[in-house]
Amino acid sequence: MRVISNQNGFTYILALTIVMIMGIMLGMVGQSWKTIKQRELEEELIFRGDQVAELVYQNLIYKNANLNQNTNLFLWTVNSPKGTILDELVNIKTETFGNKPPKNFRLRASAALDPITNKPWKIVTPIGDATRLTGVASESTVEPFRKSFKMIYESKLLDDKKQYSDWSFTWELKKPLPVSPK
Repeated sequence: MRVISNQNGFTYILALTIVMIMGIMLGMVGQSWKTIKQRELEEELIFRGDQVAELVYQNLIYKNANLNQNTNLFLWTVNSPKGTILDELVNIKTETFGNKPPKNFRLRASAALDPITNKPWKIVTPIGDATRLTGVASESTVEPFRKSFKMIYESKLLDDKKQYSDWSFTWELKKPLPVSPK
């Protein structure tokens, strides 16, 4: 009499179970890497956007613009002979204003690109004047992880935005808030 063994069937089921568990684990690792990458790109977005905002703010301070009134006259024009003002700033823009000594403004080449989309920034202009640069924004519609910027900026202009394209890095982020009398 011959006894039939079902050992091969159990080995096959065990192998399938192990492959399935490994697939689930690899899927979880993939999601973790995606989250880590998005968080790092988000930090880079803030870093680069802040550089542009700081440069525009420094230009306004150099020109002694009254930051509480019409600053549009003192902002750089969006278009330049080299493309956009960001292209010109990468190659050093020398400003002269009144009888002040000339001042150089320069933007790192990597800061001229949006790290989320890896394309040029969307130019932010003042309301009613599409010819002047107030800052930059991403064109990405991905939802950001960061919801609060109180550790970075005094301003609440970037708080609780629904997508990266809502984050506008403008000179107003750098502007100190008025001190209220006590």
